[in-house]
Amino acid sequence: MRWKSRTIYRAALWFVIPILLTIPVSLVVINIVPLFFCRAPLVNSKRKTFDVIIVLGNPANSDGSIGEIARQRVLKAVELLHTGRAKYILFSGAAVYNHYVEADVMASFAHSIGVPRSALVTDTQARNTYQNLFNATEIMVKNHWSSALIVTSPYHVRRTAFIVSHRGIDYQVVPCEVPLAAWISQLLIGQWENYLLTRLAFGGYSKSIGLTCALNQNLRKF
Repeated sequence: MRWKSRTIYRAALWFVIPILLTIPVSLVVINIVPLFFCRAPLVNSKRKTFDVIIVLGNPANSDGSIGEIARQRVLKAVELLHTGRAKYILFSGAAVYNHYVEADVMASFAHSIGVPRSALVTDTQARNTYQNLFNATEIMVKNHWSSALIVTSPYHVRRTAFIVSHRGIDYQVVPCEVPLAAWISQLLIGQWENYLLTRLAFGGYSKSIGLTCALNQNLRKF
């Protein structure tokens, strides 16, 4: 019996130790790879004004009200609009995590704090960051816009910049505010962002994330 217990113990060690070693190695890899293979400037233009402000989506609350992350993004976009940095705000985001369309919720909030409807544009089809930026830049082409301020959360700016740097526009990625209470969760989300950048570095863009379907999307005014 003692011999069997030792055998089971050793077998367990051979199974557990590699897993425990994999975790720190994986963390090192996903934090280093983006620094070397997914680098892009947060701004690629010296211009002071832009054609449009793009706001990347984030889920609404379960009751349909705007979530805090989305709220902060909208507030930053409205601030940029009021200071004359652009004349339009383009909100992008579908109903991804509940049945409330992110773009519509954000646009409604922007209108409720004084932004005229004529300045609001929505893309209600994008279901991830890749589609947000692909669809938004397709809308820009249709409107003969060539430059954009892109508003998102601080943890999200590196991946946003890397993706939009391949879209052929003048851009500046602008981080919004993050509530102090949310910083811990933002750090954890930041590790997920690093993982996505690492996967992007090794795997490239995939049709599964929808980068080839934007031309057929239902793009509309708010």
